[in-house]
Amino acid sequence: MSDDLMTINDMLRCPTCDRALEEVFVNPAGEMIGCRSCAEEAGLAGESVSLEEWYAPDLVEEALSHYALTDPQAGKPTATATQRPRLHYWEVRAGGRRYFLKRFQDWYPTEAIRYIHSILRCLEENHLQTPRAVLNTVGVSFTEAGESRWALYDALDGASVDENGWMWGRPKAAETLAVIHHTLQDFSPQGAAFEPWDAWTEETVASVLESWSNLVNLPPDLLDFVHDRLIVRYFGELYPALPKQAIHGDFVLNNVLWHGAGASASVSGVLDFERAHRDTVLFDFAWGLGDRRPPLLRATVASYTRLHPLSTLEREALPEAMLLGCVMAIDMQLMYFENVRAVERLGKDLYQMARDLEALRKAVALKQ
Repeated sequence: MSDDLMTINDMLRCPTCDRALEEVFVNPAGEMIGCRSCAEEAGLAGESVSLEEWYAPDLVEEALSHYALTDPQAGKPTATATQRPRLHYWEVRAGGRRYFLKRFQDWYPTEAIRYIHSILRCLEENHLQTPRAVLNTVGVSFTEAGESRWALYDALDGASVDENGWMWGRPKAAETLAVIHHTLQDFSPQGAAFEPWDAWTEETVASVLESWSNLVNLPPDLLDFVHDRLIVRYFGELYPALPKQAIHGDFVLNNVLWHGAGASASVSGVLDFERAHRDTVLFDFAWGLGDRRPPLLRATVASYTRLHPLSTLEREALPEAMLLGCVMAIDMQLMYFENVRAVERLGKDLYQMARDLEALRKAVALKQ
């Protein structure tokens, strides 16, 4: 993370064209894109927010006043090659320590905050490198300011990697995910998961595929195959018997931090449990770690199962879970981010994954 903090008094520039910004264009996840013209040129969906909204100095000051911090300094971290600042996150420095302040969306329920914070406490007690929610002055893990809920977390060291680094780092990331799953296997979180981000069902798949009819350029026979494979095979035959537990919900490259680079790189922390819910562990694996190349998938599964074994049924269901993960990724890019380029790339992945489903199953099967 950069040593620089950007505040409303600093000149903010577009990370793409270096143009001075009078407003900030952000994607639907709140991540900075830059200026409006760069967002439009890339065909990315989003919204424009004022510099006052982006930095929100008065609200941040109010939120931090609920914590026992000495002379806190808050601002947005500068953009790096793999990380860009977000609308609802601020870096905070106080007493020689680093923190991150998060503003929850107003529609995110209080019970869901309790849910993820109880998971983080469980992981912290078991010495995993995940964010620790700092208690406010009345001993609560979140606070209110400006009619919103806020939480302050101890910052973790490390940096995220790019797509290439993530591809080669997946086996090591899988070891970390296995430890998280093993720790949460018998844990019952407090509160309640946010229902819209809960487990997908056959009804969800059918509705999503139907909504794509005039929006994606994918062969009808491919979509028919995916529909039948997920609804009949995965949800109809396999999913009901798979064990369920609390999972991360968004174990992707942006939420995993690393120390070092290349073969010597190691995972230094895991972020953002906001999409945590109860599901099969295959959800996390398929959403972030599944790879349609059998050798890399085999290596990733081997790293994971050394610490958290998969049953024969879970191995049998993994290729269909990966197919579901690809459908979910396409739907997010299509309906949420409106990223046509990403949809085209993921559509090719979906085709190749459907074609090679049995090769993937063979790659992850237990050796007799």
